[in-house]
Amino acid sequence: MPNSGHKLTSIVVWQFVDGKPGHEKQSAGLLQGLEALHPIEVYDIDVRFRAMLWRQIRRRLLGETPDFSSPDLLIGVGHGTHLPLLIARFVCGGRSVVLMKPTFPFRLFSLLFVPRHDRVRRRANVVETRGVICPSVTADKDPDSGLILLGGTSPHFEWSNPDIGKQVDAIVRASPDVRWQVCDSRRTPEGLRHCLPDAPKVTFRHWQSTSPDFLEKTLPRTEYVWVSADSASMLYESLAAQARVGVIALRTKRRRGNKHAASLEALIADGHVMSSKDGYRLSDGPRQSPLPPENHRCAKIVLDRLIGRYEPHEHVC
Repeated sequence: MPNSGHKLTSIVVWQFVDGKPGHEKQSAGLLQGLEALHPIEVYDIDVRFRAMLWRQIRRRLLGETPDFSSPDLLIGVGHGTHLPLLIARFVCGGRSVVLMKPTFPFRLFSLLFVPRHDRVRRRANVVETRGVICPSVTADKDPDSGLILLGGTSPHFEWSNPDIGKQVDAIVRASPDVRWQVCDSRRTPEGLRHCLPDAPKVTFRHWQSTSPDFLEKTLPRTEYVWVSADSASMLYESLAAQARVGVIALRTKRRRGNKHAASLEALIADGHVMSSKDGYRLSDGPRQSPLPPENHRCAKIVLDRLIGRYEPHEHVC
């Protein structure tokens, strides 16, 4: 974006959130990319509390002073954000950006970022992404640090606590010098803790007693990360942190049409991750080819397509 030497005017972003950490992390990733390229001013609108949005709309329609500046961009992740986002755009203007395959017709949105594995038809306002967008943060790695990130029941993979326990045990035994932290999640079935190995360099972290920003702070410094196959968001977060990443293999529920399994196979074939089917020691394999930060690429597309040729106008409100 051209810079003539004067101070750039901030882009006003309304971020529609639904309280789901995975969704909010995706929009946070795009915001991080935008902020690296251009000043932004962000307002969060939680769709679980409808009064927040209706207050903004009502004040504008009645000619009263609004709480939020009128938006240049409206960003949403999660099906529950789509209708409020569209209503706000109709009344308050701006350009709409959705980070998923939408509930409503594609033509209603200015720009959509859709994971490649969703296999949507090519459209002018659709950009394919490598998995989910997430924040990209790296730091100096602790060479003896390891994370094992476990999901749980999902529509795409079979989950077995005993099988997961055996694979975690194999990972720990294969790299005894690594200090492993094993983390479960909201989807993890009860009883998994009893199937995990009890070893001196293994620490178990239950999601209910772990701070919400644990992963955000720990991933950038972690050298080795294993992620269960069902956990796409944690997998791409680990790749964005430039860790050496392994996937704990799970049996697929259906082979045909399983988009998540196909996406994993592509990452393995391209050398970005290692499968537990091929061994349990990440340090023995070839250095994985890093994925460029997807959030920065997508942020540039937003600026080029929606801001570079878009002049904020007099909104209806």
